[in-house]
Amino acid sequence: MQATIQYFNSIDAAKILGVNVSTIKRWTLEGKLECVTSSGGHRKFLFAHFVNFLQQNQKKIAKSDFFPLSRKAHSRLVWHILKGNYDAVVQPMLKYALKFDRGMVHNILNCFSLAQHPINEIFDHVLTPVLHQVGDLWERGEISIFDEHFASQAIRDGLARMQGGLKAPDKIIGNVFCLNMSSELHDIALKMVDHILEMRGFNIFFSGQVSPSFDVHRIVTKIQPVRIYVSSTYVANKSMIQMEFDRIVESCNPHNITIFVGGRGFDVINYDPQRVQRLHTFKEVAIV
Repeated sequence: MQATIQYFNSIDAAKILGVNVSTIKRWTLEGKLECVTSSGGHRKFLFAHFVNFLQQNQKKIAKSDFFPLSRKAHSRLVWHILKGNYDAVVQPMLKYALKFDRGMVHNILNCFSLAQHPINEIFDHVLTPVLHQVGDLWERGEISIFDEHFASQAIRDGLARMQGGLKAPDKIIGNVFCLNMSSELHDIALKMVDHILEMRGFNIFFSGQVSPSFDVHRIVTKIQPVRIYVSSTYVANKSMIQMEFDRIVESCNPHNITIFVGGRGFDVINYDPQRVQRLHTFKEVAIV
């Protein structure tokens, strides 16, 4: 799922590439920088044009304005983002998350978005590995519970800022209810689902953390969702969560609502695969 195509003018191009407007004009005339010309004769640029230019002129990456500070120090990171080298960005993202640097987390996500990489790929190949590593570090006792929470919150804040720059279609195709189980302390995965579905044109009702399920029937009747997405990453009390999930399914049955589930919790929660569809990747969220 890609962001809506964004065009940049010559002033934008000059700021992004760290030069003046006259240089942008000269580069386009010389064929060094691609552009499209509007009916009024104005130059318009796609982010792909900047990517192609920087690939052919690697020394200019350090001058490009993708990050607000220390551009030279981040030039290699920017290069990997432009190339879509997701694996190479995982450790830098982990480092900034563990430093609770939500500004840099947002900058990385924003650069990916500007480069028009599909957000489901960013979520699958960058954020998911980072979140798993944060969890593994905590389980091994290498970071404290506060470190784990602060790192997760840095990622969540970066996602929230990223969402403000994503454009959803004007036409709404239906309501969707994104629901965490009542014992769920993390809502980041469900928030990523929210982002993708919003870009697909769904109107999202997002429950947040620790969502009680006893009133699901009333909520379902009120908002009339066409789909419900349920997330569970950890199950402490299997019988309680199983009862809770069964109640959700029962509330959806009379309304013929499609149910999607995801997260490690559903390794232990029982469900009918004929009635409930399990999602394992964010790519599936983007296409199913």
